[in-house]
Amino acid sequence: MRRALAILAAGSATRAGVDKVLADLGGQPVLAWSIAAAQAAKCFDEIVVVAPKEKLAAFAKVAGDRARVVAGGDTRTASSWAALDALAAADVIAIHDAARPFAPPSLFARCVEIASAEGSAVAGLPLADTVRRADEVGAATEELSREGLWSAQTPQAFRRELLARARAVAGDRAYSDDAAAVAATGAKPKMVPGERRNLKITTLEDVAYARELVAKGLVGFPVLSVR
Repeated sequence: MRRALAILAAGSATRAGVDKVLADLGGQPVLAWSIAAAQAAKCFDEIVVVAPKEKLAAFAKVAGDRARVVAGGDTRTASSWAALDALAAADVIAIHDAARPFAPPSLFARCVEIASAEGSAVAGLPLADTVRRADEVGAATEELSREGLWSAQTPQAFRRELLARARAVAGDRAYSDDAAAVAATGAKPKMVPGERRNLKITTLEDVAYARELVAKGLVGFPVLSVR
């Protein structure tokens, strides 16, 4: 069974104000952290980076010989389908957001193992906070039960046939993540425990916080062990 990883890095960086996945993080571009973690997981036969069409050279420089770089689409979902095309020989495909640099190798390996056996594995965390719905002026209108609610992360891994079916059903529709696209077919993606440190860099404040974690030694750049 051939297993592959697609790291999605083609999205807009407008909320962060900078190209967040090429930003420096502990002396390495943010993107390099995910590539290194995937290599250290030792569960992938191939890694591709899905990058903006106009920045392929810059992303290829970061990827080096560790990953192949392909052009993405105008939406996150379109970039996932570009990855599906690029990984035509893969039986299991994991998809990861490049803006989540702290996903550990063990999480990649866990998602791939479960997806290989059960068809899908979506990293996430059960909600621990109270959840309330509010109106347009911020007034709370309803308290929701958090029982059974998860906050989804990446990586999200699927057998190829699930993603192919999701693509056929999706048409031109865009989804918030790949689990949503798969769920739209009637399938039920399996949630698996993610990691608290697997934060997503969205704003400049997130970039600063990630750098602080690295500077304090709370997270470290993944290293490929030699056996």
